[in-house]
Amino acid sequence: MRHPMREVWLSCALAAACSVGCSSEKIAAPAAPPPTAPVAAPAEPAAPAAQPEVVATVTPDEAGVVHVTGSDQMRFSAGRINVKAGETITIELKNAGTLPKEAMGHNLVVLKPGTDPMAFAMKAVSAKATDYMPADANDQVIAHTKLLGPGESDTIKIPAPAAGTYPFVCTFPGHAAIMKGVLVVE
Repeated sequence: MRHPMREVWLSCALAAACSVGCSSEKIAAPAAPPPTAPVAAPAEPAAPAAQPEVVATVTPDEAGVVHVTGSDQMRFSAGRINVKAGETITIELKNAGTLPKEAMGHNLVVLKPGTDPMAFAMKAVSAKATDYMPADANDQVIAHTKLLGPGESDTIKIPAPAAGTYPFVCTFPGHAAIMKGVLVVE
């Protein structure tokens, strides 16, 4: 709440202080203003409640292909892929972004069950020459796409994996924290 009289008084006090500092005359200090009630600070707006992250689930289309896109916002269009056991799995990744491959390339790497996607991605950071696929970790990989630039796509086929949960991740530096998911074979 604003107090107009208080603002007038403060303006007068400031003007008087300036004139005292600028002249050799002594001017009496203005009388102290009457006490005022403390002004309550406005209440802080409540923080929005944390929303759980929505994970999109995809399944193969009528041709048996699972379609996933990667974006300039470092997101896969799906965080979960559901497929049936005993069938060959075909996954197509398309980079739907517009940023150059050197700045925002995407791949999709399906890892063996029990592999830590973040540890794998940390190894991949130093594998720029092989499009962020660490040669010393091939034993942890089931399949992977090539590193894709804007508008590019690549398809991988996984012949009839056993039932289980297989992590997948983008190994471009810095992407794995967000661009990850699971392939669930039931």
